[in-house]
Amino acid sequence: MRLKTTALLGAAIVALSAGMAFAGEVTWWTPNFNEARAKTLVEKFQAAHPDITVKLEVTTTDGLPQRVLTALQSGAAPDIVDVQHGWVNGYAQNKLVLPLDDVLKDREDYIPAALQYVTWDNKLWGIPYRIETHAVIFNKGDFTAAGLDPNKPPQTWDELVAAAEKLSVNGKSGFAITGGGEVGNTIFRSLPFMWMVGGGIISDDGKKVLVNTPESVKAVTFYTDFFKKKLSPASTLENDGTANRRLFIAEKVSMYQSGQFDVPSIRKENDKIDVGVMPIPHPEGGKTAAILGGWSLVVPSSAKNPDDAKTLIGFLAESENQAVLTDTFPARISAMKAERFNDPILQVFKEMLPYGRPVPAHPNWVQISQAYFDGIQRILLGDEDVQKAMDGAAAEIEPLL
Repeated sequence: MRLKTTALLGAAIVALSAGMAFAGEVTWWTPNFNEARAKTLVEKFQAAHPDITVKLEVTTTDGLPQRVLTALQSGAAPDIVDVQHGWVNGYAQNKLVLPLDDVLKDREDYIPAALQYVTWDNKLWGIPYRIETHAVIFNKGDFTAAGLDPNKPPQTWDELVAAAEKLSVNGKSGFAITGGGEVGNTIFRSLPFMWMVGGGIISDDGKKVLVNTPESVKAVTFYTDFFKKKLSPASTLENDGTANRRLFIAEKVSMYQSGQFDVPSIRKENDKIDVGVMPIPHPEGGKTAAILGGWSLVVPSSAKNPDDAKTLIGFLAESENQAVLTDTFPARISAMKAERFNDPILQVFKEMLPYGRPVPAHPNWVQISQAYFDGIQRILLGDEDVQKAMDGAAAEIEPLL
């Protein structure tokens, strides 16, 4: 009996030292921008499920795609991870996450595109809770000071450049792009310009490289020229979306692309700014475009406690809770009825939703987007011209298809 007890204690010590979760404990990785809301919901969940303890671990978006992928591949992943919709199909095709069809309730209450994003092989591999597209946030006061009509913001690429030139005075930058931080920041801001002219990084079916086609090169040139022509901040190579928001709040930037999640921070930190929102400008005679983005909850194949993880995800997916967790639009239609979604400033973001497209579903999308991002950085550094940089990205992407 003593030997048996000793053996059991030894096994327990080994399990603890390996960081294993036992039944009743769920480890949830959530991004730092969700921290406060996640903590509120965890408290509510644990009050209703006292037999389940939730260990909340806060991640940062910088480097998150690779960190999550490494965790999933290593077999040492948490029980739940918040991930961008575009990553999910790759995980599913590589057998890194579990199907969640048994968790989904009220399928008809979800925006169809949100579910399509995380569906592969007729199975659901994530539960979407947030959906969004970008628009252009601008300072109406800067427009007036520059002789521009804030009620008639730019609609075309040429008009956007012209406005950025007029706004780039007295140390201000007219239109801030991103060139650093987490890869997704630059993908979200530049890929739609490629789509507007018939280009892209890869084809929608994932079989062809498009990043160095004439159409894509034209769009990448348009995007990076804002920095090369000094219409975007000198710090663009380091700037992510958060940095651009801070520069806008500091009134060093007049226009930048982002989602509605930036509006509360702007209002809180500088209530003197008269905030405007416009659709993303399009080429003359063309249509606008945006990445249909957002976040989903997934359960890794190596999760130690998948059953309780699914219980928590089911709780978070309830309409009332989903309205709390997201800081853009919820994936559930009924959750959109929450009072905070009635703010008039959200109207343009809603108008952009029909122009939203998913990124191509490819198992190597994380690596593909990294190769493109590296090419963008080479352009911004002045190491290569646009064609050479995109040819280099294409050479890296081709073996990944």
